[in-house]
Amino acid sequence: MESKHSALICLGANTPDAAARISDATDMLRSLCLIDRITPAYRTAPEYAGETVPYLNCLLEVTTAHTFDELSAVTKSYQTAVRSAAAATPLIAVDIDIVVWDGEVKRGADFNSAYFRKGLPLLTPVITSR
Repeated sequence: MESKHSALICLGANTPDAAARISDATDMLRSLCLIDRITPAYRTAPEYAGETVPYLNCLLEVTTAHTFDELSAVTKSYQTAVRSAAAATPLIAVDIDIVVWDGEVKRGADFNSAYFRKGLPLLTPVITSR
């Protein structure tokens, strides 16, 4: 039987097309994971990014058969490709971080950030039709 893993993933972008970038990243994750809960996109002030425009964020709680290293490699490869394709700008086209994996905090700064904490109470179950 395949091992199942759970993760809390934080998405962020602060480009003019941030909503589309978040939607595209969510679709990419949907191809790799079962999305159990998700937040609507929400705005946050930049943290750890210096002076810049606000971010659009989204949290996802997922279940996957992939290992942490596999999922991390795919998400970072996607993130790199999207950023490379974006016009040269100091803005972030997409940021994808696996913050919690199987109950273990993997990214402490993100876990304690206002942008992550703001999303936690907004997580709602994904209803799927059969």
